[in-house]
Amino acid sequence: MANAPAAPLDVGRLRLLREVALRGTIAGAARACGLTASAVSQQLAVLAREAGTPLFDRTPRGVVLTGAGQLLAERAAEVLELLAATRSDLDRLRGEVAGEVTVAAVASAAAALVSPALTGLRASDPRVVVSVVVAEPSRSLELVLADDADLAVVDEYDYVPLALPEPLTATDLVSEPLVVLAAPGVLRGRADVALADLAELDWVMPPDEAACGHAVRSACRAAGFEPAVRWETDDMLLLVRAVAARHGVAVLPRLAVAADAAQVSVRPLREPSLRRRLLAVSRPSAKARPIVGLVLAALTAASSPER
Repeated sequence: MANAPAAPLDVGRLRLLREVALRGTIAGAARACGLTASAVSQQLAVLAREAGTPLFDRTPRGVVLTGAGQLLAERAAEVLELLAATRSDLDRLRGEVAGEVTVAAVASAAAALVSPALTGLRASDPRVVVSVVVAEPSRSLELVLADDADLAVVDEYDYVPLALPEPLTATDLVSEPLVVLAAPGVLRGRADVALADLAELDWVMPPDEAACGHAVRSACRAAGFEPAVRWETDDMLLLVRAVAARHGVAVLPRLAVAADAAQVSVRPLREPSLRRRLLAVSRPSAKARPIVGLVLAALTAASSPER
């Protein structure tokens, strides 16, 4: 007797499996899709019957995909990316440049780059509605991978290379120097500063988990000293104010230093020369959408030195 034909795989159920792979729990996938956990479980049970093999195992902390489940989740991502690319092609054929775009961005880029870009875009293209989520690079990339954001503006520092997961692609926006911040009078008479000149001073710094904090600590160690960090915060406004209050010096990206945040002296960092790069990251299918391309063009224009 001939084998019965394999049941077709439903795209909607494949999407649910991909969400489980991304979120790690059925409850997380349910929240992302606006469904109940029970409904997701039922649909995944049907998908397992369609696939003819178990797709995940339950654990106290969530679910773990089986080998077949992992393979199917990877293929689901490819199928969904192809469908999204097809939608982008249709948008281009229609010339569609209206709708909503979500941008995830690091705080300093959101203030210095994303905000002015969107102000200009709102004036020229009012049909484009952009929502902004401020998040660290790792979280921003997760949002783009999960299709919860269309673009991510992330930063990459010397000493801290950024690994982009597939299938994400990056567009360079800005490369900027890191500068030295100190309370007025601390750097008197110095046109620029070598990192080793600051070895005996107290420091104000982002935490080591933050790319900036890790990069500056690594540079200090390469210069032969361990910085004496007295204030540690990832709040750039508080960090600048702590410098102004003489709690220590800091080394930050130039765009992260708001001119009106506090009275501080800013000097170029001479040795070593540290830099930060801002990148716009997206899925290829999202980047191909005319409306996302319009937002990306606005970010690129706002990044231009001539703006």
